[in-house]
Amino acid sequence: MRGRVIESAVLALLLLFLVLLAGAQLATPPSSHSSFDTGPNGYRALYGVLARENVPVTRLETPLGLRDARIRVLMLTSAAYDANDVRALELFIRKGGTVIAFARIANLHATRTFSGDGYTNLALEKHPQHALDVYDAVAGKGLVAFDEHPYGYDRTQSLWSVLPLAAKAAVWIAVFAVALALVDANVRFAPPIVRDPPAERDSSDYLRSMGALLRRAQAGRTAIERFARAFPKSQELAQLAALTRPSDAQVFRAAALYAELRKERA
Repeated sequence: MRGRVIESAVLALLLLFLVLLAGAQLATPPSSHSSFDTGPNGYRALYGVLARENVPVTRLETPLGLRDARIRVLMLTSAAYDANDVRALELFIRKGGTVIAFARIANLHATRTFSGDGYTNLALEKHPQHALDVYDAVAGKGLVAFDEHPYGYDRTQSLWSVLPLAAKAAVWIAVFAVALALVDANVRFAPPIVRDPPAERDSSDYLRSMGALLRRAQAGRTAIERFARAFPKSQELAQLAALTRPSDAQVFRAAALYAELRKERA
């Protein structure tokens, strides 16, 4: 019983932790400069304007070295690029590509740089004409791609690799809870209880069993009559046989007398 209580408490704590993790995941994340982001700092509005104006636009969700060769314009809304990324971008520019930067990127000489805060969803809501500047810079140059790789979007990774740490922790806790339940149901933690062997039965057990059987059949008087017929000289059996409704004790006494008389005869 105590083990069940401990197990239930552990499972309850695990479930509570999962609920807290789920609540943390449901909290509103901060708005970023991603073209997927519809918050105030996102670039979803700019992406939509270019698409509505028939500019071929897509999103880059792979490392720069694995980009689609058809991409001719890269839109960089993040400053998170290392030296290798900068070299890849410079090579892209030398081969005729266009790099539009909305943030200052160290050691990169972008084709053109715009103010990052001037083209967010919130900024375009107040000043929609600002989108025309970007349109003029990219229209007619080929396929335009917003680089989303710095924001964690990566089609080259598995689903597990892109899950946030809290989600991974929740999965492992669920696995642990299931494993705990399986172990508890299938593994014995206490030694088996050794039962005492049954005691040897004697004639008294036989008499008790017969008495119980006769009691259930309500055949006490009939049994006494048979005992009395077997030993007609026994006055006590004769007296017991004369009873209309003998009690359990009287039936037991008649059976005991019968057993004693049989032993004497033998």
